[in-house]
Amino acid sequence: MKEFDSKQQRAFLQFVTGAPRLPPGGLASLSPKLTIVRKSCSVWVDTNLPSVMTCANYLKLPPYSSKEKMKEKLLYAIMEGQGSFHLS
Repeated sequence: MKEFDSKQQRAFLQFVTGAPRLPPGGLASLSPKLTIVRKSCSVWVDTNLPSVMTCANYLKLPPYSSKEKMKEKLLYAIMEGQGSFHLS
């Protein structure tokens, strides 16, 4: 997260929580708390994208082969997924 610029950080928050900004008190005040877990996936791990459950602030990350691959796939997911799902 610290390597992301402010636009990417906001997109990450929207991707994981469904909210455009943090509540007063920041990440520590998220309810439910942000949870990151390992995602089970196919043999070709580096082709899988991360997924989320916004209602639970739950991020599922595949065990990528490198930090760079994780950043690439996470940025792709958060930037391309913007605006594709909204609560009404």
